[in-house]
Amino acid sequence: MRLSTQILLLLVTTAGGLTPHLAAQNYDLTGTLTQASDGSALPFATAIAYDRADSSMVANTTTDLDGQFTLPLTAGDYYLVFQFLGYDNKSLPGITLTGAQDIGTIVMGQSSVALETVTVEAERSQMVMKLDKRVFNVAKDLTGSGSTAADILNNVPSVNVDPEGNVSLRGGTGVRILVDGKPSAMLSSGDIDALRRMQGDIIESVEVITNPSARYEAEGEAGIINIILKKNKKKGVNGSFGLNAGYPENFGASYNLNYRRNDFNLFSNFGISYRRAPGGGTNEQRFLDGDGSLRQFYESVTDQDRGGIGGNFQLGTDWFINDQTQLTGYLLYRKSEDNNLTDVTYRDFNAGRELLSETVRDVVEDSGNQNLEASLDFKRTFDRKDREWTAVMQYILDDDLELSDITETVVGEQNPLFQKSSNTEYETNFLLQTDYVHPFNDSIKIEGGLRATFRTIENAFQVREGLNPENLTVVNNFDNELDYQENISAGYFIASGEFGRTGVQLGLRGEYSDVRATLLKTDDSNKQFYFNLFPSAAFTYQISETNQFQLSYSRRLSRPYFRLLLPFSNFNDTRNNSLGNPTLRPEYTDSYEGGLLKYLPAGSVLASIYYRRTTGVIQRLILPADDGTTIRFPVNLGSRDAYGLELNFNYDLLPWWKFSADGNLYQAKVEGRYLETDYSADITAWSARAANKFDVTDKLQTQVTFDYDAPQNTPQGRDLGVYSFDVGGSLDVLAGKGTLTLSGRDIFNTRIRRSVIDLPNYKSTSDFQWRRAQSVTLGFVYRLNQAKRTERPDGERG
Repeated sequence: MRLSTQILLLLVTTAGGLTPHLAAQNYDLTGTLTQASDGSALPFATAIAYDRADSSMVANTTTDLDGQFTLPLTAGDYYLVFQFLGYDNKSLPGITLTGAQDIGTIVMGQSSVALETVTVEAERSQMVMKLDKRVFNVAKDLTGSGSTAADILNNVPSVNVDPEGNVSLRGGTGVRILVDGKPSAMLSSGDIDALRRMQGDIIESVEVITNPSARYEAEGEAGIINIILKKNKKKGVNGSFGLNAGYPENFGASYNLNYRRNDFNLFSNFGISYRRAPGGGTNEQRFLDGDGSLRQFYESVTDQDRGGIGGNFQLGTDWFINDQTQLTGYLLYRKSEDNNLTDVTYRDFNAGRELLSETVRDVVEDSGNQNLEASLDFKRTFDRKDREWTAVMQYILDDDLELSDITETVVGEQNPLFQKSSNTEYETNFLLQTDYVHPFNDSIKIEGGLRATFRTIENAFQVREGLNPENLTVVNNFDNELDYQENISAGYFIASGEFGRTGVQLGLRGEYSDVRATLLKTDDSNKQFYFNLFPSAAFTYQISETNQFQLSYSRRLSRPYFRLLLPFSNFNDTRNNSLGNPTLRPEYTDSYEGGLLKYLPAGSVLASIYYRRTTGVIQRLILPADDGTTIRFPVNLGSRDAYGLELNFNYDLLPWWKFSADGNLYQAKVEGRYLETDYSADITAWSARAANKFDVTDKLQTQVTFDYDAPQNTPQGRDLGVYSFDVGGSLDVLAGKGTLTLSGRDIFNTRIRRSVIDLPNYKSTSDFQWRRAQSVTLGFVYRLNQAKRTERPDGERG
């Protein structure tokens, strides 16, 4: 009985569906949707036909990859509505159909949220989702005025900059940092202070690439962070000027100017700043004998005041030779002079915590840094859309000098120990690169490129000491010179295609590495020659106009940067030295990632899962010695399997209230041994950020953010949790040409690195701040012939 009922219903339904076709003839109503911004096709948009008599929906369809649509309709009067997420609805009110008709091209303009450029107004930035990266418009960050690049990066989802200045991406420390897609003199490799010297006011956006394709250099197992500097190509003179003042001492000025006329665009960036900030911390250390009895117990207290003056100047030009050929050249010069004061006090105790002795080290360090960068970029486009040839030639010179005068005094004794340390570094980089993209049609294209980099570093470190400051002798164990040569040759090929709602990209990169590190005074050398293949793959599926699914894979490596190879780097704390390891080898990572992006009526949510398998993991170990000192020493420990889940969410709760949040849950299993000691560990960590932005009036905006990094295990102990609280506000003045900002970072001074080392023969508890993050800054920006990007309550942009 049930089967016969189903058959009857099917026959009735079929008959009902056939009746209109028997009654009237259908005609095809066709057309093409394009984007107002650049005239390109708009695929997957919805076209709906309504009966003009009663407004009932008659037919609907979606546009194809070329933006074309076909609506089968009977003769009659209709009106059409076109819809696409992030675009203003488009209506055509009067369509009278008497036969097949092509209504031509319909242009749709973007509203506040577009499929290719979904905006997330948050404490960090405006977020733009692209196929292989996320772009964060940090220029809109209200707490960024007067900040450094380190502060800016620490506010970007997935990125963490710890209190010592080390950058990690989703828990991985093998991060490649670029400026405008290339290495830069502004960020010397391995120099954690470089991010603090770079002014945040000159940064326009930050690109986060968690699973790079073969197009990118293979360096950076955790991914790539690309810092985009401000630049404008509007005709005429335009730009901006900035001033800031803050506490602790933070004073700066900057400008960003462009002049466009006819075939030339001149651009220049300049920034100068003076900063000083306190820092320091404590460290309690216990050394134990084999039976667990206390052998030595002391605590150290570090107080430091770091800072100085620094600036950068960039001048360049774009020459538009013709409509298809462009040549860009620029020069960049950066210089900084710092005077850093550090006091380290050691207090030695017996088992009953009675003070035995007290030793004080006073360190005065003068450091200077100069960078010069020259670049020439060529770009050639062709009549066929997306066909492009580019070439880059770049030269970087980096000169760094650190000189320290140290006085060590045992309280109650008359004869202090005098020491002098010097650390000089001279580095050159030369880059040649060319890339070509060839589309066969609107759906299929190939691309390839060649790249060669030549890098040389000369680094000398020496310590001299004695009881007479005028007659010091060299300490043999702290006297050497490193000659480092790194030559990398690479080529890649990528093929990609779009097939309906599906996109596929396959790539392969080959790199030959010639790396030589030689300690000249001890004649120790480490030569490495190796060729590697780095495949990549990406798959995307447009589930609907509001849902997109992505899968990706890449293989990458992280070469040890030269400071991990240099035996010595700093002599401030003689009881806890950081040493390098010239025998280090690269670590290799296979990375897998899947993501689901869903657009909401007033926001979006992105959920990503990832897995990374790393071999040859470089791990810095704390190694205690019998004399009551420790060294921090990097080794190729073993392997690491890391799993993670990341969630990014943003939503306009009200027209004047925007909320965003992101979280990352990370789990890793590290396996490895060094000197017969097992350092395997299971690590679970999570981090979260939440931001609220309020449009108090059309001219006044405020934002409040909270950041938390949970405690996590390490191969030798545990890192404790860290949190911070930031506030900011901006006020438009001078008829919108100027903006005042007031920001407070780390309001409660809680961004402090705290860690515990728990070994059978050594225990320590420490907290440390390289510089105090707590600060208040007042900034002012004046825009010259440059409108501020504003947001209206209805979501339209002006």
